Amino acid sequence: MPHVEFGDDALAVRRFTTAHLPPEERYRAWLERDWPRAQSIFRTEPIEPFDTSWESAQLGPIMFVYTEITGQRWERRLQDIRTSDFDPIIINMLVEGERQGDMDGRVFRESAGTFSIHDLGRPSLHVSSASRTYSMVLPRPLAREWLGDLHDLHGLVAPKERAEILVAHAAQIHRLLPHLNVASGERLGRSLLETAIVALTGLRAPTDRAAPPETALRRRAEEAIERRLGAGNVSITELCEAVGASRGRLFAAFHSGGGVRHFIMRVRLERARVALAELDRGEPIGTIAERLGFSDASHLSRTFRKRYGMTPREYRHLLLTDRVAVTDAN
Repeated sequence: MPHVEFGDDALAVRRFTTAHLPPEERYRAWLERDWPRAQSIFRTEPIEPFDTSWESAQLGPIMFVYTEITGQRWERRLQDIRTSDFDPIIINMLVEGERQGDMDGRVFRESAGTFSIHDLGRPSLHVSSASRTYSMVLPRPLAREWLGDLHDLHGLVAPKERAEILVAHAAQIHRLLPHLNVASGERLGRSLLETAIVALTGLRAPTDRAAPPETALRRRAEEAIERRLGAGNVSITELCEAVGASRGRLFAAFHSGGGVRHFIMRVRLERARVALAELDRGEPIGTIAERLGFSDASHLSRTFRKRYGMTPREYRHLLLTDRVAVTDAN
């Protein structure tokens, strides 16, 4: 345990609880809270009577959070990400309970004593039982500085034998929160992040330092494309500026996969497919085309059919037919 200095500059610990409210008012009060964010981060749906309590403290640039909450369904969609200014990396240490779901195509299952990593810049859907959790909320620039390439982290689960050192350290910090000053909190935040890096050793693919420069560049560019695509067309010039590379280097990094424009189109089409599958929302096809940088609905229709073998309208009709069939069967 690092040396901790106590002083008069007390560390602020914010608290939120619904325990004092009537049961029927608790979920709404939590939804309308202005902490830790005024804007909702997830779409949620309780799966049992709702109750929660949270504690939060800023340990330098890291937000440390302790949460007790009942079972719930959590979802973060592409449109939520596009309209949000909140895209940190979150390391969740599960003390009690379990979670399972899909992190942008990566199926994950987390049990008590493990920790997982959630990239709020990417879609996710998971269900959690009643749980107790310690969390580290890392601003994206800080996460990139300390963790390197972020591409492989979303949905990564560290097993108990790797996670126990981090969970134990978080528990000690939680117990100390009422007694810390700002300076000691910052030191402990740094030590918590260093402990997480130790726990992650050997669980990840080779880092950018070990990977060929072209591989590292491609990963950065793919991440930049994912972040920028919600704003419409992705300019090659802007992409080069974002990753700090020339057009020649960028094109070379994507050469084996058919080129950078081919990759961008593939991501656009996948996002269009996801949007079409959101049947309850019913976003017009023309709106999807405009939002994702297609020249018009016809352009989207042609490219979508070339990749998936049917038009967007036919794809949505197929999903609607399947839904009706399932409903009738039940």
